[in-house]
Amino acid sequence: MKKIIAIIPALEKNKYFKKGDLERWGDTTLLEWKIFQAKKIKFIKEFYVSTPSEKIVKICKKLGVKIIKRKKEMKLHNLYTETAKKFADTYILWLNPTSPFLSPKIINKFIDSFKKTKKYNSAILIKKEKEYFFYKKKSINFNSLRTVISRNQILPLEKVSNGAYLTTAANIIKNKSLIGDKPLFYPIDWLSSLEIKTLDEVDSFKALFEHYLKNEI
Repeated sequence: MKKIIAIIPALEKNKYFKKGDLERWGDTTLLEWKIFQAKKIKFIKEFYVSTPSEKIVKICKKLGVKIIKRKKEMKLHNLYTETAKKFADTYILWLNPTSPFLSPKIINKFIDSFKKTKKYNSAILIKKEKEYFFYKKKSINFNSLRTVISRNQILPLEKVSNGAYLTTAANIIKNKSLIGDKPLFYPIDWLSSLEIKTLDEVDSFKALFEHYLKNEI
């Protein structure tokens, strides 16, 4: 298998928080926590932080982390393709700082599962949801016009977790996406799937942090 390069995108300010990926997380920040986790992923040869922020550049230099300096305003597909062009003939593991409970243990198993098969050209994390779903007032995974069935009988929908994606640089350039046309769906638990999107969630999730530390580090 080709070597794996990890990319951590980071912003000083984003649509979720005024401090972006520099939002406090325990005694550190979401970004620094993700860097700490990335260092424990045994399958990656090297990793980079992609950012337009000079403040984040300075932090990464102090930590000895490699930087990809990028433009401030970039559409996601442009960010993906421009990054992929820098690492031809490699696999890219995309790690988002807003998923702090996605442990190195899980990511190592995720990569290992992908390495063991040649059926797929990319891999994504998913959380199976056995719930009643509607779209435009029409039931999706159950028949709402018949007797309601229990959740155990519902066919689960698979929700993509935004914590990590794995694919080749060539696939990213071709599809302008982190998801290839033949993705491995790797299921993860509820805690690992959590993504922080609001300040309220930061405060709530901190209560889970001690549990995480005891079980994953």
